[in-house]
Amino acid sequence: MNRMDNILRPRSIAVIGASRKEGSLGSMFLQAVLNMNFKGKIYPINPKADEIMGLKTYPDLQSLPAKPDLAVILLSYNYVPESLKEAGEAGIRDVIVISAGFKEIGGEGIVREQQLVELAKKYGMNLLGPNCMGVFNTDPAVSFNGTFSPTLPNPGHVAYVSQSGALGVAILELAAKTDLGFSVFVSTGNKADISDSDTLEFLYEDSNTSVITMYLENISKPDQFRKISSKIAAIKPILALKAGRTESGFRAASSHTGALANPEYIIDGYLKQCGIIRKDNLEELFDAARALAAQPLPEGPRVAIVTNAGGPGILASDAVDRFGLQLAEISEATVKKLQSVLPEEASAANPVDMIASANHETYRDVLEIVLADPNVDSVVLIIVKPPVNTTPKQIIESLDSIVHNCSKTIIPVLMAQRDENAGLKKFKELHLPVYSYPEAAVKALATMWQYQQIQQRFRKSEAVVVTPRSDDLLETGSGEENKQAPLENLEDLLHQYDIKTVPSIITDSLEEILRFKDQHDKIVLKIANEQIIHKTEAGLVNLNLESDSAVREAFTDIHTKAARLLPDGIAPKFLAQKQLARGIELVLGGKRDVLFGPVIMVGIGGIFIEVLKDVAFRIAPVNAYEAREMIGELRSQALLNGFRGNPEVDRDAFAYAIQRFSLLFAEHPEIAEMDLNPLIWSPAEQALVAVDVRATLLKSSRPE
Repeated sequence: MNRMDNILRPRSIAVIGASRKEGSLGSMFLQAVLNMNFKGKIYPINPKADEIMGLKTYPDLQSLPAKPDLAVILLSYNYVPESLKEAGEAGIRDVIVISAGFKEIGGEGIVREQQLVELAKKYGMNLLGPNCMGVFNTDPAVSFNGTFSPTLPNPGHVAYVSQSGALGVAILELAAKTDLGFSVFVSTGNKADISDSDTLEFLYEDSNTSVITMYLENISKPDQFRKISSKIAAIKPILALKAGRTESGFRAASSHTGALANPEYIIDGYLKQCGIIRKDNLEELFDAARALAAQPLPEGPRVAIVTNAGGPGILASDAVDRFGLQLAEISEATVKKLQSVLPEEASAANPVDMIASANHETYRDVLEIVLADPNVDSVVLIIVKPPVNTTPKQIIESLDSIVHNCSKTIIPVLMAQRDENAGLKKFKELHLPVYSYPEAAVKALATMWQYQQIQQRFRKSEAVVVTPRSDDLLETGSGEENKQAPLENLEDLLHQYDIKTVPSIITDSLEEILRFKDQHDKIVLKIANEQIIHKTEAGLVNLNLESDSAVREAFTDIHTKAARLLPDGIAPKFLAQKQLARGIELVLGGKRDVLFGPVIMVGIGGIFIEVLKDVAFRIAPVNAYEAREMIGELRSQALLNGFRGNPEVDRDAFAYAIQRFSLLFAEHPEIAEMDLNPLIWSPAEQALVAVDVRATLLKSSRPE
């Protein structure tokens, strides 16, 4: 059984804290269960009542005639641990704790929540919450509203998982005014035991759910979460609103559930790796969910716009371009057919403007012609009031057979009054989500195309095998924190992973440097001691050295400056490198995050990395697709194509370097941080070449 089975499909429930007091949590919860006509047994628990809302009431769990599948605790926080213990002793293995007053308030609340966790482990219980709103399941075979929401959910096929209970109540009220229907709702609260991953495991199997939406404040158990979400992404879309994008939102999210809100720069890349589409606000989240739940996915990005007014058609066209879709180039044959059914002053190009005289017959004829064009993947159908001699209801009724026999995506925009002539019931019957504005409709359609691409990727997912290893090259030996790895060892390690480094030597001998210089047109001379990290800022890098005298002068200058910076007894070491031809400077970096583990970064590098901040992040290791996706996220795309005399960067070679670096970083847990900055594309080598590399090692785990 899935951990959520009895919580979302209970056959009997005990309501601990049921009350007849109007307005109380215990009263509201029990009323919600009854209002949705729960099919199972209900056992209200209250030692001070014999009957509540027509139901026989029991003083405690021990007096029940049968063991319930699920217990719901609605008591004040100070009574919750004892109540949970009683449930465990009664053999109840599934519990929802609605009560607040735990980790989210800090201090004693943290201790109380830990008690709940220990009790759940002791009795082998599945615990949802605390500090949550509960769950509901609209499946007709279940009909369970285990929340305290006064609003009954519209049945549908969209699941909603929310870390915020109150937000769940608000969403139900808002959704009641739209065509959005829910299958399952889960309020995870503090996630003391059951996490988002457990809920996703249930939704993966749930045939009544076709789209999953989530409101997240933090990610817990990231490995488990990524594993199940990646599996789901191949068959069902997951949309998420992740709170805490700003510093103030980050702090608020941390305090709300007593959990550390995860760093924004990691979360964005992580969600992409999970196959989750991130949304900026609730309106976008549910707009996209409505389209995904109702319509088939578009086969491509080519959109046709059909409208009876020019302005909305222009707005839709702008949105098509802005949201990454394409305005379809309809064929000449289609144009001729459209001209045969449209008045002369109408536009038979895309967008197809039928003008204000269009009636329901015009809509039917035009839509049929446009959908038949092989260059069209989807249609945005705009109805602007007032249509002449017709109504939106007549229009949609005339499209019945066309929609029923169509496998392409149709997204309607109804810019008209929602009255009895709007035909909303018919739109719903035809599984057509209705939008009020062209931009919202196109954005939802763009999400559908985005998911189509995600689905194909995850169906052909490339697994990357990681073999953790601790290389003697990087052994700290001394057991100290934050030790810098010797440069010569790092170069050997990079070569093991087929990452090229610039031809170089490390030495303290001027004569060796001069002999190295004779082998190359120009060289670079730097300090090589790992104790000095920021070489450029310290004036310890000299470029374009062509003559022996220039080398000697640079050697003396670096030696003098370095001697003042190095610890006593440490002599300067020098790194002499071949001066590479000019090229765009890139960066590969990694850091070991407390929650996510090995995180890698790719971006525009060199000395401007901290200014431009043009970077993308992922959890290591990454596959070929993810590596190319990281490159595609960089804002400075033009620089990679060859800019101001710089050679064009081979993106496949760049992606290969990212993959290999990610594997290196994932397989070497002793590395705390690592930077290859800059990496320069070498046309001669047909590879990215690491010019500068540094790594910080974690404390050694080996005995001295």
